[in-house]
Amino acid sequence: MSDVTAVMHLRGEEPWLALPPGFRFHPTDEEVVTHYLTPKIRNPDFSCLMVAYVNLNNTEPWDLPKKAKMGAGETEWFFFVHKDRKYPTGTRTNRATKSGYWKATGKDKEIFRGTGLDAVLVGMKKTLVFYRGRAPGGQKTSWVMHEYRLEGELPHRLPRSAKVRKNLFCFSVSVSRQVDRFNR
Repeated sequence: MSDVTAVMHLRGEEPWLALPPGFRFHPTDEEVVTHYLTPKIRNPDFSCLMVAYVNLNNTEPWDLPKKAKMGAGETEWFFFVHKDRKYPTGTRTNRATKSGYWKATGKDKEIFRGTGLDAVLVGMKKTLVFYRGRAPGGQKTSWVMHEYRLEGELPHRLPRSAKVRKNLFCFSVSVSRQVDRFNR
């Protein structure tokens, strides 16, 4: 067993990744939208060694690190997830789990490709915090999710078959190093 494989085994990571110690998957917001979310929406067969697919409504935040493709021992993980509607004919997103719910906080951030006059809006980033219990009386935890979605001209240029997959999101979940009492 190589040193790299042994380290990965200790970290709980898959040896087939065979990445050197010190490697981190830390894409910028623009890279998440351009190189991961857009290809996944265009082609449902697109797969990525670093981004797993999860059903967010059936997964508690403290179970997400075990479902991540990489990042065992880290504090941030990336996933693809389909948007689940709260009501069949509505537009509101269901972000509830058995133990709590994800609540949007702050203003959505615009994500641009390029800079200055050449900058093009490609996506948006929404920040959500996990609350244990039911709204409105839930208790805030240290679990934070960043939800990425396509925006701007790009969604309008997608082929018709891909527009159905526009409900797909890429998100990162992180937990502060100061673990709260609800984290397992």
